[in-house]
Amino acid sequence: MTNMDIHYLSASDIATKSKSYLLRASFLLALFFHPLSLFADTVDYIYETKPVSSIGDAADDPAIWFNRADPTKSLIFGTDKRKGIHVYDLYGKELSFSELGATNNIDLRVIDKHVHMVISNRSSGTLGYWIFPESGLFEYFSENPINAFTEDIIHYHLEANMDVYGVCIGFVNGRLSAALTEEEGPTIQMWDLTSQKIVGTINVISDEEDAPKTGNEAEGCVFDDENNHLLISREGLRGYLKAYESDTLEMIEVVDSRDGNIVGDPEGVAVYKTSDIEGYIILSSQGGNEFNLYNRKSLEFINKFKINAVEDTDGLDVTHKAVEDLFPNGFLVVQDGRNLPKNQNFKIVNMEEVFKKKLNNLGLID
Repeated sequence: MTNMDIHYLSASDIATKSKSYLLRASFLLALFFHPLSLFADTVDYIYETKPVSSIGDAADDPAIWFNRADPTKSLIFGTDKRKGIHVYDLYGKELSFSELGATNNIDLRVIDKHVHMVISNRSSGTLGYWIFPESGLFEYFSENPINAFTEDIIHYHLEANMDVYGVCIGFVNGRLSAALTEEEGPTIQMWDLTSQKIVGTINVISDEEDAPKTGNEAEGCVFDDENNHLLISREGLRGYLKAYESDTLEMIEVVDSRDGNIVGDPEGVAVYKTSDIEGYIILSSQGGNEFNLYNRKSLEFINKFKINAVEDTDGLDVTHKAVEDLFPNGFLVVQDGRNLPKNQNFKIVNMEEVFKKKLNNLGLID
């Protein structure tokens, strides 16, 4: 595939209106190089989505589409792993719902003005692959509140011949690809989305690991395209976060585990960018109701933070791109596994709040 347009901004590209905003952005850049004291212990979410319609353990994984033409009209896609896909605006208002079955995980990439979206569908045992025009996408979902994922949209249902679980999208040897994980199994399939064929596999349980099969599956994953990394989290007693080289599928290292900084199951994982190769890996450390941060380039653990009243988080997604006057340093979306007494939902966190404690100490903000 040629002319692949991957869109991201560095921290220095953050849209600002005033000198104080510019000053704040410059200090943020400096603080990125001193991460150990950077993050607040607990932050508040700023918005939350309408609860999913299914009761019990239902909401699971979000994906962010950032609208470059009008960032305030960006979208959040959230899975109901019992029923289908919810679509929300930045304030958590539900715009659309499509009943697609047990859609567990979701991820997307923007290429050549099209949104390429992958969904792991446990009902059909397939990798769902959808291609939406980027232009007018917010309006499309606003105007189609029911079943917007229609036959009129370019889509493919790729038979996995395994019990599918998690999914993420990125580039392998320059080709748009998807990693599809197996429920209660060790296999990760690598799909070439152009040829729509499996081009490789990863076994997440190595020969030396004497671990039970059940409950030790991989689910969360993310491609860090610029660093040629595929990060995979595995649940269970042998839970860990591992890094693989995307092009060769060879393991680089065990980034972290239950023996280190992970409490309970490691779940959702996402990349926050501060430059083309630098930034942070954010991981849901589910058992501690925490979010671990790692250096994107070195993969070293940095620190943890919590989100007030958010527990048992499965999936998450993040963008560093600025929504002016709302999210000057991007935003984080996390699944809330509690949200009692209502059904589960997704919480939206201003990434500036993650940095706010340090900025307050420097006297840069009120």
